[in-house]
Amino acid sequence: MPTLAQYKAFRTLIETGSFTETGIKLNLTQSSISHAISKLEEEFELTLIIRNRSNINLTNEGKLVYEQIVNILQQHEQLLTTISTSKNIISGVLRIGTLPSVSLILLPKVLAYVEEHYPQLDIQLFEGNYDQVEEWLETDQIDVGFLVRPHASGFVFEQTFKDNLVCILSKDHPLAEEVDLNINQLKNERWIMPNKQIDRDVARILSENNIKPNIVYEIAVDQVILAMVSENLGISITPSSLLIHSPNNLIQKNFSTPYIREVGIAYKHRVHPSPITLKFIDIVKQIASSNINH
Repeated sequence: MPTLAQYKAFRTLIETGSFTETGIKLNLTQSSISHAISKLEEEFELTLIIRNRSNINLTNEGKLVYEQIVNILQQHEQLLTTISTSKNIISGVLRIGTLPSVSLILLPKVLAYVEEHYPQLDIQLFEGNYDQVEEWLETDQIDVGFLVRPHASGFVFEQTFKDNLVCILSKDHPLAEEVDLNINQLKNERWIMPNKQIDRDVARILSENNIKPNIVYEIAVDQVILAMVSENLGISITPSSLLIHSPNNLIQKNFSTPYIREVGIAYKHRVHPSPITLKFIDIVKQIASSNINH
């Protein structure tokens, strides 16, 4: 009979797409992972994956088996959670999808709290962009994921904090002396735009105000955007919470009409959240309230 270890090796291999990364994650050798997959195929008398030099693809039969194995492992993890909860112990595995901005401003404090108070809880992080987090939720690769409103339908969205969106400028910029800005004052500016896959808010705000930005650079890393704006290469809009450690030559300006980003943690509508999930959401809300929602 196949073992849970073989199931875990198979699921992790499909998630990572690499025998090497799977071995690192599961603390096993690459040959051990390969052997586990081969034994699984032998048990089922099916070819589950096609091994190429650059990637690993599921066969049609493999896709069906993968879906069932994911369900089996989730049910097993829920069983362990139920047993732990009955003993008043929070333990088990929680897979979390997160966005780079959340990873920077909130997640370190959350993880530090979890490690101190719930050392038996195993947190597995998956960092990606909006589309990836939504896809991971939909395909059950993660239990919960941080998202920003608006988001795809089909998810329960628990708001954790609100973030004021501000304009960032170099101290040498002509608008640096303004008190508050009107979005229309930025029509003719050079823009350092966040990549749409990591931030949907800036493009939405500009579109709502019929502004077609002169984009000089499009960047996928928040800290690089801050550095480039501080050098007066252009302006941008960013959540104020990201400016805690901003460059000295950078200033922020509020808008006369406020723009707000709503960050929350989401899970699938049709999935009943486990006690671990509910506890984690509660922890996130408490820490966000203490450290961000002032």
